Amino acid sequence: MEGLGDARFRVALAANGAGGFDEACREFIRIPGALPNGADPTKLVKNLCANYDADELRFNATARVPLGAQIMGSEPWLLELAARHLATEKSAPRIDLNCGCPANVVTGKGAGSSLLRDPEYVYACVKAVADGARGSGAHVTMKLRSGYDDSSLLRENLLAAREAGARFVSLHARTRAQGYSGRANWEEIAFAKDVLDIPVLGNGDVTSPQRAAELLRVSDADGIMLGRGAVQDPLIFRRIAATVSRDAQGVVRVSDDVFEREFEVELVIDFLRTFAAEVFKTENKPNGKRGSGVQAQELETFKVGKIKSIVKYLFAGNPNLLPHMKSVMQLDPTKTSAEDVLRTVETLVRAEWQTPQNVLVDAFSKRNQYT
Repeated sequence: MEGLGDARFRVALAANGAGGFDEACREFIRIPGALPNGADPTKLVKNLCANYDADELRFNATARVPLGAQIMGSEPWLLELAARHLATEKSAPRIDLNCGCPANVVTGKGAGSSLLRDPEYVYACVKAVADGARGSGAHVTMKLRSGYDDSSLLRENLLAAREAGARFVSLHARTRAQGYSGRANWEEIAFAKDVLDIPVLGNGDVTSPQRAAELLRVSDADGIMLGRGAVQDPLIFRRIAATVSRDAQGVVRVSDDVFEREFEVELVIDFLRTFAAEVFKTENKPNGKRGSGVQAQELETFKVGKIKSIVKYLFAGNPNLLPHMKSVMQLDPTKTSAEDVLRTVETLVRAEWQTPQNVLVDAFSKRNQYT
């Protein structure tokens, strides 16, 4: 979710009632695999973690969504230093080690899902994070995939994370080689539940309350983590919370969707407006000569591009809106302001909105191979 799932997106999800999730996690902080020549490690880590704000989703004295910090790297001593800074200086309630990213630019540097090739390395990195957070109250967790090229080391990697101090793990039930293609194998989440005596969160292909319930039935996971589904449907957390239940015997049920169309439309428009307001606010801060000629147009192009990035996924889950995607994508930022683009999108949502359907083919899942 790096790039789209940024602070603006998180605030828009949480601020207007479209939320419904227990916790959010910031996009990962890249910790280098080695200390650059002449660099001060303490200063380096401080700079890398500067944009993490534990109170990013605090809206008033009583309304707050906890925000976990996620780090990614391959050098244990630097991971420990980063975890200590995030836990003690930045008050992170949770520090998650990313062992899931499949991108070549990440795995080529020995980070992300590449750690899964060696359970001893997983242990060393998770332990470094746990050592850094020790005594702070911050929970240490790990997100992982089923494996690198296959899932043959899944048991060993799960046990390494637990022994190193992870309080829970989040398992995306695909290998690195799968990328986002095919279907997630939720049976592997069930396998993780059998192996571990710490909580396991299930991840992968949760794009509706029905899919959430199916994952829970198949895996008996302790919770669900999702990303792509929230891009396609900003109400998905709220839908799941309102319709999916599990009783004391572990029986999972899905009730009828309780949202009326008018209610949905207003929440989606509130989401869009909040997202746009965050984009406009953040990028309109004075910055040198930003207000002059070419730079002013670059700023407007940026705003329009951000709105289009939301529309690309939001419309994909709505059969009535999908035919309008091309016309929105073709709006020219040199001729149409970001405010006008937003109004156009709002008009389309009011007229055509439908409850999103399961959508698995999008810009994420088209990146099929990571070889």
